[in-house]
Amino acid sequence: MAVQWTGPGVIESQLSDTNYIVKMANKNDKTQIYHVNLLKPYHQRPEKINLLISERKETPEAESDELGIPYPTADPNAYDFEEIIRDSALEERLSFSEIEKLREMLGRHQKVFSNEPGKTHLVEHDLELISNNPIRSKPYRTSQRQTEILKAEIKRMLDLKIIEIGQSDYTSPMILVEAVGRGPRPCIDYRRLNSSIRNQYFPLPNIEERVERMSAAKFITVIDLAKGYWQIPLSKRAQRYAAFVTNFGTYVPLRMPFGLVNAPYFFSKLMSQVLENCESFAVPYLDDIAIYSNNWEDHLKHVNEVLKRIGDANLTIKPSKC
Repeated sequence: MAVQWTGPGVIESQLSDTNYIVKMANKNDKTQIYHVNLLKPYHQRPEKINLLISERKETPEAESDELGIPYPTADPNAYDFEEIIRDSALEERLSFSEIEKLREMLGRHQKVFSNEPGKTHLVEHDLELISNNPIRSKPYRTSQRQTEILKAEIKRMLDLKIIEIGQSDYTSPMILVEAVGRGPRPCIDYRRLNSSIRNQYFPLPNIEERVERMSAAKFITVIDLAKGYWQIPLSKRAQRYAAFVTNFGTYVPLRMPFGLVNAPYFFSKLMSQVLENCESFAVPYLDDIAIYSNNWEDHLKHVNEVLKRIGDANLTIKPSKC
């Protein structure tokens, strides 16, 4: 049975530490006993009104879009604590007071929750080549359907300012990877470029060792960075080398793209820098960070510290993946 909120109600009296007598206005003022985990504060939302002003503006814009009425639209990047509670089933695991403390703590870090990638100021990914011979690849042939998919991805990347239209003496082809059971995934074929890049090394985390460290924890929170690689800017030299080509244009990446040989090591190095001295309670792996604690009070402190560090690094995390 789906849970549905009702109310608002008025608390008449407290029977015990966890039970209250509540009068509901929509139930003919009848009273009922509720456990504290079934109650939450009622906040009246401000009323929103669309206003149409009929005064004509004598501007070219007004003539071309005379009835441009702004309609309220959902913000896909808005932080929604209620969604986190619902998707994580927190009400089944935490008391009312614990949820309120969590709500207050997360509210201090609203800016780090976004579906759009941030842009860190801590590092900049650079590429060093072992050969001075430019690598130029022609675009792969694609069907009309594949071309439309690639165009949609290019538009999304342009809108996010992940890439820009440009030219370069280095070009790698963009391709569409299609696998059974998965949707088509645009990516860039950097194989020729990677063979000329001087390798960098940084130890990748051992997932088995880290799972073992977390296994005894009573509280675990997992957060997912929003397109982690895209939150790392590229140097001007790397932008030149990492340019890619399609049948409809050449583009220059402004953020670290997937497929570069040193990208996984560089991203792990950034995560190690962001979470320095947090090794006893925070485990990074790929785009995810797992935060683990033995009690709720410590867990709030640990989550707060990690979110603060993510915000200080100008990184963002997906609200829907917490």
